[in-house]
Amino acid sequence: MLTMVPLSPLTPMEPMSPMPSTAAEAAINVEDASFLDIFRGLVDNVVETNEQVDRDAIDLMLGNIDDLAQVQANIEKAAIAVDLLVSVKNEALSAYNTIINMQV
Repeated sequence: MLTMVPLSPLTPMEPMSPMPSTAAEAAINVEDASFLDIFRGLVDNVVETNEQVDRDAIDLMLGNIDDLAQVQANIEKAAIAVDLLVSVKNEALSAYNTIINMQV
């Protein structure tokens, strides 16, 4: 038998604040950045997000976290950062292979 559970009133979402300035953001200035700067910024972003996930895991095991939604958001940020880095790497390798295989 199904039991209906009343929902609590919904609270409005807080506006998203801009991400803090990081080495990744500083390195990614599209107008005067080289590919190396952009790639290094992506790698730094992956490192930073993975470090945050590691800190969250330790805090979660110690019982110091009350907001599991933030932990999940940090995990998703880390996964997206890794996916983006891998995608950029794959596209760069594909472009490199295309250039190498060109007949001159």
